[in-house]
Amino acid sequence: MNAFDTITDAIVRDIPELRREDLAFAPPPKLDMGDVSLRAFEGAKKLSLKPPQLAARIAQEVSFGPEVAEARPAGPYVNFRLDRGAVGRRITAEIAAQGDAFGSLGLGEGVKALVEHTSINPNASPHVGRARNALIGDSLVRLLRFEAYDVEVHYYVNDMGRQIALLVLVCDDPKQMTFDDMLVRYVEANERAKADAEFAEQGYELLVRMEEGDSETKRRFHEVTDLCLQGQVAVLGRLGIHYDCFDRESDFVKDPRLEKVLEALRARGSLFTDEDERLVVDLQKLGHPYEEGRYFVLMRANGSSMYGCRDLSYTIDKLERGAALNLIVLGEDHKLYAQQLSLILEAAGYATPEQVYYAYILLKEGKMSTREGKVVLLSEFLDEATQRAAQKVQEQWPDLSPEDQQAMAEQVAIAAVRFAILRVNPTKNVIFEWESALSFSGDTGPYVQYSCTRIASILRKHGESLPSEPPSAFPVSEDAEWGLLLQLAAFPETVSAAAENRAVAPIAQYALETARKFTTFYHQCPVLTAETGELKMARLHLCQATLQVLKNALGILGIEAMERM
Repeated sequence: MNAFDTITDAIVRDIPELRREDLAFAPPPKLDMGDVSLRAFEGAKKLSLKPPQLAARIAQEVSFGPEVAEARPAGPYVNFRLDRGAVGRRITAEIAAQGDAFGSLGLGEGVKALVEHTSINPNASPHVGRARNALIGDSLVRLLRFEAYDVEVHYYVNDMGRQIALLVLVCDDPKQMTFDDMLVRYVEANERAKADAEFAEQGYELLVRMEEGDSETKRRFHEVTDLCLQGQVAVLGRLGIHYDCFDRESDFVKDPRLEKVLEALRARGSLFTDEDERLVVDLQKLGHPYEEGRYFVLMRANGSSMYGCRDLSYTIDKLERGAALNLIVLGEDHKLYAQQLSLILEAAGYATPEQVYYAYILLKEGKMSTREGKVVLLSEFLDEATQRAAQKVQEQWPDLSPEDQQAMAEQVAIAAVRFAILRVNPTKNVIFEWESALSFSGDTGPYVQYSCTRIASILRKHGESLPSEPPSAFPVSEDAEWGLLLQLAAFPETVSAAAENRAVAPIAQYALETARKFTTFYHQCPVLTAETGELKMARLHLCQATLQVLKNALGILGIEAMERM
């Protein structure tokens, strides 16, 4: 929906050289200048005019409908005064009609997408740094599904490598162990390998048997990694993160599809055996411009594959699944590695997945308790967030039952963590600070949630269901009402831009700004005690539309729009 379709239609009718995509609307710097402004920059460039010339032409030549009371040029802009009530009714009616789908332009209709994210080593519990990968990936999935993409979510299970082999050696009966037991045993096994060369060598021997396809070894590896994966998925599930496919690295050992890649590398003269008898790619011969990262090792001297070799096969497998959109979420420290893989695949005629990178999470208060004093475990992080949220809930709603307090605390904690991480542009570090993240005021998830509960409370106090459509008489008497209506109308454009840019931070910022504008409206525009019945009904419909848009925005972020807090 474009709230200004009638204006756009009139312009492209009377100035046929212009198209709808040439016209961009925005609120003016001050509402006393007009109700909405049209930028003339894009259209003027197309028509080889100066922007003020096009603005003047639009104001003078276009015959607008009754919704436009005045069109006045102001430099490179056209400022419009509108029938706010007519436009406001159209905005709220569109939101009511589309409901949970409002904001979606259906950009992905009929398009298959594949998204890979998280992929934590099985010998580790998720930590808050990895949480950003999982949260960005999960929210991108939600965003794409909101835009009607058919999305398949993949988790790459790293069930190969020396660290897994060592863990298998010390786990005689994984069925009798928990995920936490497994993590403790891995630390013990790693320390033992440092002091016991024979034990370390046994790990390499076990890994060779795994790569050779020994069925008993494969069974043992799978038992251990399955238990670890269940533990990891359970922790991530607390944040509402789920997966469709779990792809095992071990399934891509000696993959026959790799031969096409090797042939292409040989043809380019980039494949050679180094002094250690390893099979290596010289990436400079494929266009890599730097000395750093020039060499990429594919296989060891004994013929066993490196993880990069298996990653090449896995990427080819994903590409062959037929997804028109193929995304992978990676930490910024993986950029060089991803570039290396891309060069090799492109040399063999393969496309490469689109990468979405993110920076690190830093805690303002330092690190909490951890197993090795090096990372903050996500499970402990969520426990701490829930505990702190529970204290807030108990202070503000002491009359709730303990069960309701706990349920509310968990949702507030999830909102706090998800919003604090997702509202930041992925290329910037997240500085997480407990008190501000859990605040019910300020730039936080709980603040947006609280706006939803405030709206829900108004609608409950009204005591009656609203008609499916807003009334024909829809007065808009205050700038705060109009500012909120303009904000709601901007949601579809915000969503489509976020999907195009593969970034959900603008959705979080949009939700925050919508909550702020509702707060201004709430304080300046009485709803239940409005001056007239018509004004009351219009404002009730505006409240309901705001709640729907906030619910849709928070849904993309994986946050519940709570009706009671």
